[in-house]
Amino acid sequence: PAKTLADVAGAATFRGGAAVLPKIGFPAIPFSLETLKIILPYACTMAAVGAIESLLTLQLLDGMADDGKRGSTKKECFGQGIGNVACGLSGGIGGCALLGQSIINVESGGGLSKLSGMSMAMFLGLGIVSAAPLLGSVPVAALVGVMLLVCQSTFSWSSLRLLGKIPKLDAAIIVLVSAVTVKDDLAKGVLLGTICSALGFAWKQSTSITATISDVIMAPTSTIDESQPWKSYALNGPLFFGSTQQFATLFAPKTDPQHIVIDFTNARVMDSSALDSIQTLAESYGVLGKTVHLRHLSWDCARLLKRNYGEKDFPPYEIIESDPESDPAYGLAVQEE
Repeated sequence: PAKTLADVAGAATFRGGAAVLPKIGFPAIPFSLETLKIILPYACTMAAVGAIESLLTLQLLDGMADDGKRGSTKKECFGQGIGNVACGLSGGIGGCALLGQSIINVESGGGLSKLSGMSMAMFLGLGIVSAAPLLGSVPVAALVGVMLLVCQSTFSWSSLRLLGKIPKLDAAIIVLVSAVTVKDDLAKGVLLGTICSALGFAWKQSTSITATISDVIMAPTSTIDESQPWKSYALNGPLFFGSTQQFATLFAPKTDPQHIVIDFTNARVMDSSALDSIQTLAESYGVLGKTVHLRHLSWDCARLLKRNYGEKDFPPYEIIESDPESDPAYGLAVQEE
């Protein structure tokens, strides 16, 4: 005979009647620090998985409904938290949004009303109380078939075509997150995917900084030699800890003329590592008796560069040319002392 749900979960689970109704009360466990150490890792994992899956489901349903409205992530997390606390006090198992059931609900036309979800919960509870023996006689194989059909109808098969069109790094992260999610859990998969995506983004940005080089003819003065033009480096891209090495390779202090201009109009200085790289570059020109002119730095960046020299005067080989009308305005990710 086919194995049924009652065979797997036990006949007592499907005995039905008022006996299956939950009883409110605290779990019969010792309330101690040792108990907290045992349950805390599992509680954090379940909370993370539940929140992530519910928010992803909410995002997907917002796109499917396409009614111009967006679900409240705050209400979703808050309501799920209250429900899981109540579930624990009644001897139940915590849960989260069901992706497959939610999609079927929306596709059936019930996703536009809050009553659809409430009706599902009430009918499910009614079935467990009044028709539990009948549910217990359902073959496991039939339930597996239903779940496979749910997977087949809810999976976005068109997304497989994107694997050959998106960057290889993104495709590798998708495969990695999927494998870790199946092997371990969703929380670990999302965490690993976030870390890999952040590292990949930092790597891409670290190689994106470039410079457009040109000669600048300055008006002759008593201190400027008209016969020797200045060289201008117009930077493009972000300058942060990951791109400082690439930034240094853009310049040639030994072969550059007496004066060079570094234009930050299309660049952005992000952190203290970027400030250090600018200072180090200026010092490499200063050792050779050459002068660096820094243009279109933000006010905060210029202030922090001057602060790095402490009580000493700003070196003569590093000149910040400020222009309040055209200089950008942004802050740096630097901890103030």
